[in-house]
Amino acid sequence: MTTCPHRRFTGAPCGGTVLPTGYCAECGRAENGPELPGLPASPRDLGPHELLALPERAPRPAQERLVRPEAPLRIRMGCSAAECGITFAPPYTEGPVPVEGHCPACGEPYSYRPELAEGNVLRDQYRIMGAIAHGGQGWVYLAEDTHLGDVVAVKGLLNRYEHDGARLSDLERRNLVAIRHPRIVQIRDFVARRDDTGQVTGGYIVMDDVGDGTLEKVVEETRRAESVLDIEHVAAYGCQILEAFVHLHAGSERVFVYGDMKPSNVVHHGDGVKVIDLGGMREQGQNQPPAHVTIDYMAPETGSSPVPTVAHDLHTVGVTLRELARWAVDQVPGLGTASFWKVVERAVRTDPGLRFADAREMAGQLRGALREIRALRGKSDPPEPSDYFRPSPQLLGARLGTVPGIEHWLERPRRDRYAPPLAPALDLGAPTPTEIARCLPLPRRYPGDPQTARFEVSSGYDPGQLLGQEDEKPRSVEICLHNVRVLLGRNTWEDLGRAQEELDTADSIPGPSAVRRWRLEWHRALVALRIAGLDADPRQVAEAKTHFTRVHLELPGEYAPKLALAYCGERLGDDAAGPTAKELYEAVFARNPAHGGAALGLARLALAEGDRRAALDVLGRVRPGTLDHTVARIASLRIRAARLPGEGDPLPAPTEVDDALAELPGIERRSLGAGEPGLSDDEALRLRTELHEWKLDALHSRSSDRHGLPGEGAGRLDARSLRRLSAQERELRKEMESLYRQLAARHRESAAAHEHLVDLLHAVRPQTVI
Repeated sequence: MTTCPHRRFTGAPCGGTVLPTGYCAECGRAENGPELPGLPASPRDLGPHELLALPERAPRPAQERLVRPEAPLRIRMGCSAAECGITFAPPYTEGPVPVEGHCPACGEPYSYRPELAEGNVLRDQYRIMGAIAHGGQGWVYLAEDTHLGDVVAVKGLLNRYEHDGARLSDLERRNLVAIRHPRIVQIRDFVARRDDTGQVTGGYIVMDDVGDGTLEKVVEETRRAESVLDIEHVAAYGCQILEAFVHLHAGSERVFVYGDMKPSNVVHHGDGVKVIDLGGMREQGQNQPPAHVTIDYMAPETGSSPVPTVAHDLHTVGVTLRELARWAVDQVPGLGTASFWKVVERAVRTDPGLRFADAREMAGQLRGALREIRALRGKSDPPEPSDYFRPSPQLLGARLGTVPGIEHWLERPRRDRYAPPLAPALDLGAPTPTEIARCLPLPRRYPGDPQTARFEVSSGYDPGQLLGQEDEKPRSVEICLHNVRVLLGRNTWEDLGRAQEELDTADSIPGPSAVRRWRLEWHRALVALRIAGLDADPRQVAEAKTHFTRVHLELPGEYAPKLALAYCGERLGDDAAGPTAKELYEAVFARNPAHGGAALGLARLALAEGDRRAALDVLGRVRPGTLDHTVARIASLRIRAARLPGEGDPLPAPTEVDDALAELPGIERRSLGAGEPGLSDDEALRLRTELHEWKLDALHSRSSDRHGLPGEGAGRLDARSLRRLSAQERELRKEMESLYRQLAARHRESAAAHEHLVDLLHAVRPQTVI
């Protein structure tokens, strides 16, 4: 048996076994049968080049879209009379049901045959070309608009004897007139239908012709290997559908619920989508006539409630995306499509209160997941500020890219000149729990809180002062969260206990939990981190990670929760059940190449594995023109020269240190307006001293290896060995003597500091007395 040569729809190799019959046991394709279209080798070339872009799609010619009216209908037919209401199925009928006739129970006439035929003319303007499709409530025809000379779509009743036909037609017409949006098919006209007595019994809605490229057809073309559907296309479809739903749900006077979203009710028209078939749309709270829903897409609670809701609509969008994504190429490095699937999972939660608050929130998270997919594929899109988090003013984990203070030398034990020149290993600068709690992005304030406006007035409150609830006004969650942040800035157990009390108070205040639940979880995580900072208990970091995970599930399109989870994972170690710290950092950094915190996190992880080159590569990707870029450059210089902690090959070649020293002037005294701060004279001196120490360490260690002496300065020196230094080491020691002398001169105000630096000077200077 051989391995199947084909790929899956997702892009991965099939890997199935070809049976003796010649067909794959996994995908069912013939071994020698036609293959799915080939895919580019680079992830960057998968999907569209632009964000939210869809390929141009032209409708088929009108004549090719016409259908045979006598073809079997894809619906279950029923009686026209409301008081009867039976469905034509056993025990009332058996075998094929005729498309027209009389109800076997009450004798009421019915007809599901198209009532318009080729050549019919409506109101001397619309010449019918033929039927093209039917939905759950109506037949759709193509017609020529003889006045304007273009093609239109005409929708009539599915059953011409429908008891509520006139009402249904009028309702859909009024809904279409009330709703005008680029993502919704546009109504152009309405032609009333009357019986022999002149009474209106229905009508025909005339709409723009948007073609027949429904998303259901897109899936069929993908299954037949006629085209490729990419996960970016699926996310773009979802974002554009949600644009229409934002418009429907956010009406100022009338709020509408669509009710019946599914792939067959969305058309890929041109380079965008059009939502069609608004026959099931109802005003919010309206239950008559009953809305039409599709069982496979409807929300669970809709089965017991006749009134579709916004939560139901979001559920149908989630199921639609889930169905489309089954056929999409989803090859994405790192975290892959995990954020996309978390958006879908939240949309289809069983409890409607745990879904997205509205279409706008779902659209924002889906767009964020799409941006992440594109970033991980190596594509660059313009940055987009978060609606939920404010950037932190402090760079978290910057210690790796910070020049050490003078205490780096003053806190060393005194060393005599016969000790080997072993330089301290590089401090990787992993942030402490306290640093994480203080430097993570903070949630934006909930705009619906009664006190939010108070915080937006710069002189209205003291950011470091605890606030009280105002008796005459509703209690405010945002005041509680403000107090939590103030208390976390202190450093006592009592303050942390009060912070927890503020969170409990916030949790007890009535309000829309769906829009503030994650804010409370975020602050609970910060409290756990501060507790971990006081008692060094890793279980509290794990507790914080649990809270951050809940935020991530609520806001899968945001990168702030991923950043928080990455820091927790770095401290605790990776969890086999979730993404790794490296994957999380990469997801943040790929989406925002100016984010130095994520880059430094990736560099620390690489250095912990002894991979100096990988750390330098990631820091080299930090976007220029920012403070973070300066920090990344300093970190790069230190990493190139440093003795690394741990086993393996901790020392670089001395020439690598020379290269780092050669680059140092490039970040000294940068001119104003360059966009990046430079090093002061003091900082440059300390960094140059640190780099020279590592160079001497590397040079001496290699010299000892060549002469068969203990490596890495394991043995003490003697006067003879100091007199027989190589010329290169002698010059390096002279340079270091000068650097220590300059440091001592800058710290004369402290006798102890000056003396300690002078001792370092004497310990390193070359032997001058024979």
